[in-house]
Amino acid sequence: MIDLDWEIDRIDGVTLVSATIETAATTPQRVRLESQLDGPVWPPTDGDRTAAWTDAVWEGVIEPDRRHGIGFASPASPVEPPLAVTDSQRASSDRSPRPAAILASLTEWKPTPTVVGRER
Repeated sequence: MIDLDWEIDRIDGVTLVSATIETAATTPQRVRLESQLDGPVWPPTDGDRTAAWTDAVWEGVIEPDRRHGIGFASPASPVEPPLAVTDSQRASSDRSPRPAAILASLTEWKPTPTVVGRER
């Protein structure tokens, strides 16, 4: 389940939307959000790079027990809710360790003197 909390502010003819996404799932979730505002989305930018927005759609992966904040601006009038979760599914994880890596990480096991000294 995806929890979505938001706040809306309207300043000088611009609607500002800030939201927090959280998942109750125990695995990473790929989430798709869509703006419900009737107008363009102006995502925040980081230099030449635009945040994970494409048109009025945000897509990203939310890790378990984590919150993720997103936001955008728009000249459109505010509506509630300003965002809708349109898709969420378990994210495939390429971080799963391979069997060879797991075996290589194991330390050599030797029985303790107590175990070796026991007789049947």
